[in-house]
Order: sequence, then C-alpha cells, then structure tokens
Amino acid sequence: MTTSFDVALSFEDGVTRFVKCREGQTVMDAAYRSKINIPVDCSDGACGTCKSFLESGEFEMDDYVEDALAPDEESAGYVLTCSMSPRSDLVIQIPTTSAVAKTSAGSFTATIAEVARLSETTVSLTLDCEDREKLVFLPGQYVNIAVPGTDQTRSYSFSSGPDDERLSFLIKLSPGGVMSEYLDQWASVGDSLQFTGPHGSFFLRESDSPLLLLAGGTGLAPILSILRRLHASGSDREAHLIYGATTDDDVVELETLRGLEEVLENFTWVHTVADENTSAERQGYVTAHTEAEHLHDGAASVYLCGPPPMVDAVRRDHADRGFEPAGFYYEKFALAAKPDSEQEGAQDLEAAEPETDATTPDVGKTGHESHTEEREPTPAPVVLDPEPSAELLPSGEGRELNGEMILPRVELAELGADARIAAASDLPDGSPVEDLPRRLLGRVVLPAGEGGVGGDRVTDDDGLLVAEDARGILGQEAFATSVVEPLVAPRAPEPADESVPGTVTTDGYEIGQQHPSIQVSDAIFDARRALELGALELTIGRITSQQIAGYRVLAESTVPYVDVANERFTDAHAYTESNAAFHDYLFTLTGNSHLLSAYQDLGVKGHMEESLRSATWCDPRCAQDHLDIVDAMESGDRDEARRLFSEHAERSKATTRRAMNERQAARRPRFVTPGRFADQVVIVTGAGQGIGETTARRIHAEGGLVVLADRADTVKELAAELVEDRTEGVGDAVAVLADLETWEGAQAVVDAAIEQFGRVDVAIHGVGGTIWAKPFEEYGPEEMEAEVRRSLWPTLWGCRAVAPHMIERGRGTVVNISSNATRGILRVPYAAAKGGVNAITSALAMEFAPHGIRVVATAPGGTDAPERRTPRGPAPSSDQEHQWRHDMVEQVTGSSLMKRYGTLDEQAAAICFLASPEASYITGSVLPVAGGDLG
Repeated sequence: MTTSFDVALSFEDGVTRFVKCREGQTVMDAAYRSKINIPVDCSDGACGTCKSFLESGEFEMDDYVEDALAPDEESAGYVLTCSMSPRSDLVIQIPTTSAVAKTSAGSFTATIAEVARLSETTVSLTLDCEDREKLVFLPGQYVNIAVPGTDQTRSYSFSSGPDDERLSFLIKLSPGGVMSEYLDQWASVGDSLQFTGPHGSFFLRESDSPLLLLAGGTGLAPILSILRRLHASGSDREAHLIYGATTDDDVVELETLRGLEEVLENFTWVHTVADENTSAERQGYVTAHTEAEHLHDGAASVYLCGPPPMVDAVRRDHADRGFEPAGFYYEKFALAAKPDSEQEGAQDLEAAEPETDATTPDVGKTGHESHTEEREPTPAPVVLDPEPSAELLPSGEGRELNGEMILPRVELAELGADARIAAASDLPDGSPVEDLPRRLLGRVVLPAGEGGVGGDRVTDDDGLLVAEDARGILGQEAFATSVVEPLVAPRAPEPADESVPGTVTTDGYEIGQQHPSIQVSDAIFDARRALELGALELTIGRITSQQIAGYRVLAESTVPYVDVANERFTDAHAYTESNAAFHDYLFTLTGNSHLLSAYQDLGVKGHMEESLRSATWCDPRCAQDHLDIVDAMESGDRDEARRLFSEHAERSKATTRRAMNERQAARRPRFVTPGRFADQVVIVTGAGQGIGETTARRIHAEGGLVVLADRADTVKELAAELVEDRTEGVGDAVAVLADLETWEGAQAVVDAAIEQFGRVDVAIHGVGGTIWAKPFEEYGPEEMEAEVRRSLWPTLWGCRAVAPHMIERGRGTVVNISSNATRGILRVPYAAAKGGVNAITSALAMEFAPHGIRVVATAPGGTDAPERRTPRGPAPSSDQEHQWRHDMVEQVTGSSLMKRYGTLDEQAAAICFLASPEASYITGSVLPVAGGDLG
C-alpha cells in the first residue's frame, strides 16, 4: 500500500495550503497536481527557482547541482521542491505569496466608442479596449463590467467576434437597473470603463458538426459572436439560428443577421416573437419552430442562450420529442441557486426578470421569453417622502404586479350586524374574496378543497395543508419537493445523456452541457478535445516560463506508468491520476474556473478510472504526447499544439474504448445456461462486488429478475449496467441500498423485492467475509463482535425476513453462502460465524421442508477476486499482520487438493445450480467449493 504524507506549504502572505504527497513523489509534482503553482523552472534540480525553506519533517532529495542549492544553504534548511520527496509530514516556507501561486482572469480598461439605441428596450455598447492584443476570448464568453460611480458590476456576453478590434455587447434596459440608468442617462463617448474576464465555458467548440443556435432576447449576443468567428475562420459548417423575442420592441440586429447570411454560405435563420400582436412573420416560442431536421439525425450540436424558462423549456421539449444532439450547450441566468464558485467578494447582481408582458412558456407549445441581462437580487428600495401625505389617495394604481391583479377593488358595505365581506361577484372570475389568499399574481397557489371554489377556507387554526399544486408560481417551481432517497433505486432508463449539471457562477450565469452516454457515443471524448482546443486558444503564447516548467512537471509524471515497448500500463490507476492533473492544468492556466469546471464535469477522469482499472494495453504515445504538447506550447507553435491535442484525444479515446470493451467482455459470465432463471425473482445480498456480483450477473444473463442488495453504492452502478443490457433472454435488475447487519435492512430488501416484482422466488445471502487475520488471543472483544455481526447476522436476518413470504406462497429457495474457514487458522471469530450459517442452513431446511421451501448453502474456499472497491476492514499495517495474512493464505491454498484459488465464475456456478430448479431435490446440504477441501 502506497504511503502518503501531508505537506504544508506556507506562503509569505500567511496563507498555508496543504497537499498530499506520495512516498517517492516530489513536492513540486504534488503541488501542481493540487493546482498550486509554486515557483519552478527547470524541474530537475539545476536552476534553484524552486528553492524553499524546510521548517520541519524528513525527506529525501535527488541529485541537484550546487548552483541550484549551495552546501551552506542546504545546511541552513533550504530545499529544492522539484527534487525532494517526503519521508514524513512536511512544513515548507514558499518564497512567494499565495496569490502568485494561483491564476485569475485579466483586468482591462476600455473607453466607450458608441452607445446605440437599437430599440425601445435594447442598446448596443461598443468599447475600445486598451491592450486589446492581451484580451483573448472565445466566442460565447462574457466579462464583468464595473458600473461607473457604484461598487457594482454587471455581466455581459460579447456580441463581437474574438478577432474584432472593437468589443460590443447587447444590453437590455431594465427600469431601476444601475447599468441601465448609467447607459440611458450618463454614458458618453470617451468614458472609461473597467472590466474583468473573459469568463464562462459557453463557447463554440471546434468540430465539423452542424449547429442549431437558439437565442432569446439579448441572448443573441453570444450567438452573434459565434457567427462572427465562423465568418472570420472561413468555416463552412451548417448553422441554423432560431432567434426569439417577447415583443417586437425586443427584436434587434436583424440587419446584422442578414449580412451574416450573405457571407456565411451555410447559415440560415428565422426569428419569432411571442406576442400575438407581432408584425413578425413567425409568432410563438422557439420550440414551436424547431424541427427534427435541424438536429441532423443527432449529429448537430445545440447552442442555447436565454433565460431559465427558455432553457428549461427547450430541454424538456427536446426530451419529449426524442431529440438527442451530439452536444447541448446552454447559458442561462439562475440567481436562485447558490454559486458554485468560491470566489470571494462577488458583487450583487441585477435580477434576470421576465418582461412585464411575457408569459411563462407552456412546454406543450413552446419555447422561451427574452431575458434581461442586468440583475438585481432585491427590489430597489422605495424612497418615502419625509412629509407624509395628508390623505390616502384613491388611486387605481398599485393593485397590480407584473401585469397581474393582486389587490382587486372591492366595494365594502358598512359595518353592522348584517355586514358581509363581499359578494361572489366581487372578484373578476366570480369567486368569493375569501379565496384571495389562495392566489398570487392572479394564479391559484393553494387550490380549493373538494367542496369547490371557496371550500376548505384557510383559517388561523389550520394545520399543514397538503397541496401539490401549490409549489409553483406562474408555472415555475418556487418550493421544491423535499425528496427522500428511495429505498429501491429507480430502474435505469435507456442509455441516458451525460447531463453535466449547470454551474451557477457568482456572475449569475448558469452554464451547462449535455452529451449522449459514453456507452453509446464518443461525444464525451469529442467534447474534451473541443474544450482543450478552446483553452489552447486562450493560453498559447501567453504562458510564462514558470508555468511551462510546472506543465512539464505534470507531463513527466505520466511517463513512468506507460511501458512503450510493450504497449501497456505499468500502473493504470497512477496513470489516470497523473493524466488528469496534466489536463486540468491547461484549464488552470486560462484563469477561467468555469472552463476547468466544464472539463471536470465531463467526467472523463471518472470514466477512465472505471474503464482502466484492470486495463493493460494503452497507445504507446499517450505519455509522450504530453511532453510534445508542452514543447509546442513553450515554442508557441499553435498549429503543432492543435495537431497534438487532437491526435492525443484520438489515442485516449482508443485506449479507453478498448479497455471498456475488454472489461465488458471480462464481466460476462463464463458459464451461462440460457433461460434457467427466466422470470424468477432472485434476491442477491452482497451484490456490490465479488462472489455476489458475479452470481447476480449470471442469474441476470439467465433471465432472472435480480434484486441487488448491498450497503455500497456500487450496487446501483451494477443495476444500471444490467438494465442497459439489451441482449435477448436477459432479465431485469433493481438495486436496494440497505445495511444487512440489521433486521430493518433485511426486511427492507424483501419489501422492496415484493413491491418491485410482486414476489421472491430465491434468496441468496452472500454478505460476509473475514475482516482480520490474527491468532485468536489477539482479537479484542469489539473485533470479535464485528466479525460475527458481519458474517452471521446478515444471513440470519435475511432468512427471517423472507420466511413469512415464502411460507405463505408455499414455495421458494434459500441459498446461504458459508465458508470452508470452519476448518482454518487465524480467523476463529469468522469461522464461528460461518459455522452458524451452516447450522442455520441445516436446521432451517428441516423446518421449511413441509412448506415446499429448500434451504442450501455453499462453502467457498479461497477465491481469486479483484481488489475490493469497498474494503471489509483495515489493511494490515505491520510486518506481523502481513505475516499472519500470508500464513492464512498459505493454509487455504495448501488445504485445497488442487493447490490453487478458485475463480468467481466457479463459485457462482455452484450457487446458481443450487438456486435453480435443477437442484429441486437438494435441501439441507452445504456444498464445499474449495478444490477438494471439505472444510
């Protein structure tokens, strides 16, 4: 087992960061893997750039030159982080500030070149940027502009292309908005503005796939930037734009779109307006004008920018209509969610509210509404006249909000014995005014009871009112349902899209992406390549020598794990870790946390970890690619770097795909009797790994409806995989998370099986396993109790839980998994537990036989299995404990006549035979499966 140490990096500004550093790993490597960019240049002990002071701890240091670290410096406690590896926890003083060890977005100054009123609601802001050559952005990204005279910032997407000299933005004027007020009343040509950026991971990915562009309101801005980049690059990609607005006043830039249509050979577009009184040729929401051909049979990538209702409606519409694009990228404003970013000091944002005459789209017909790019989290304060009015003004205003009646006028009768509140006709829809508390913005919030309108009055004495329809306002969910984790994991659907959760930033943007499952498509790999090419554009020619040195450290760290001559991994897990650190670093260099999040959210590292866990083959150039990429970045050779990134993506794809296929083939049961368990409901406990998992796979392959029970989440992954299997003759699967060491857990599994499939035909109890290996006198009381609790109670509880159901049905089979350890050494408490399982089996067989129920068991011997993903207990930590473990293994092997461990398939074969109708005349028996060791 690899030992790791904690290394504290103490910076000059008082900040201390901690990193984990493995034995034999340099501190420099560990720091850069943790995205802490401490000083480095040569990375091989030759320059002294990384020289730091060691406060405490023991370490080893590789060779270095005296010019880098003089003997007197070493005696004084100085070290080279690129050459030192820890032998204990370390505390190191780093000669720089923590800010230098990070990267951040750039800050820029610009002057206003033009403020053009495009419509009653929208302006175009054009800026001349100082140091324009230093501002590099991708089409679709945004900046945060400081509002002059305030301490607030606002976020706007570029409408200009990355190659345009001037910067332009589309801005929706919002009454009371600080930026709107500035632009409408104060802004003048020549005024100075400050902004930071670029930000965001919503940008055009490089690809040859057709494009479907969807824009709502000023969400047109990033789409214009995308189109301008297509023009500047001479692209011939097919692109179709559907541009929507709420009213005719919100429609802008039509001439610009016509001009782009003329210069982009394969670009087409339409615009639509939601207002029924529009003069536009098309009326309605964008979804009403989206056709299947726009998706090009799933080959197209969708880019969508608009307010949350529009984005959500489009995604639902695509799901309802079975549209599955190669990539789905969106950007929306969603201030209700907590920002994912940990950035401190984020400014308040103006609220992205709908237009006053916009309605929430009905998914059945629809699409979107235009969005306001300014945001305020709270309404502007109402300034009261210091001199109160002498009388209440009988004004008809103030009774509406957002165009909806909130306080209807009610004629009140004089108070007296016969007074009443109002007649039924006093509300516009004929309902009594007492029902007003049930409404908000003219919509029913709390529906009336079965008694009809006005029934079930709301009173001060009412308890909790259950009204599912009361969770939304204007069709938008306001009070989310509190979801309790289901006992039975839902059945996995058809291979689903890899939906990457939207990232809500401190700027108010929610940015997300969605791709088909890695099981059925290469879209995830293609998306990674596109993101890296985007990050390349932002960093090429702008990386410092120190950053290049850090990049090289990470590239070199992948090399030891690839055997080039034999085209295999020497350590697939270590390669996955070091490879992920290398790829993460490029995004760190952009200073754009959104890009890094977008890359990490693709889950490439997780897919590789899962697929490469037992892989051997790899493309021999995978690690060398990393070194060549660093060389190309150092020389500023953009074309060479692009080629290398693209080719490396293909090699990574091939390596992972081959590993996935090999892993899938290895997971298929070696022996299968088709149809043997057809339509039989079989509980398998301990199904998360090992013998239980292999048994479940075989029963599923033979047509069984398997209920997979375990306390580890791996059982859900197995269920999802089995459900996705569409091979003819296979069964179905459902996962149940439960603690089977408890009565409640065992009962929950049986209840879940009956609820899901209506019955239980077979119950296989497989939870158990040795936790410790040591002489009996070395066990403590708690350890003995843990062994028995782990390997006896799950079987006893499981049998008890299923007994009433099987007795009631008058049939069933119970298979308990025991062990040949009842005649073994160095695990007496475990042997006692398994002896109890044998006793349960024989005694219960006698009781159950009159009810038509068989009870049998297997007694596995030593079994060769992959490393457990969920360890049973602590690994041996001392030489003595390792020796005890070794002695136990030697005894198990030696007592087998075949002098070897069995396989998981061999264990599952015996269990499946006893569980099947083929063993209908066998009960009360314990079958040893241990190579001749009778246990």
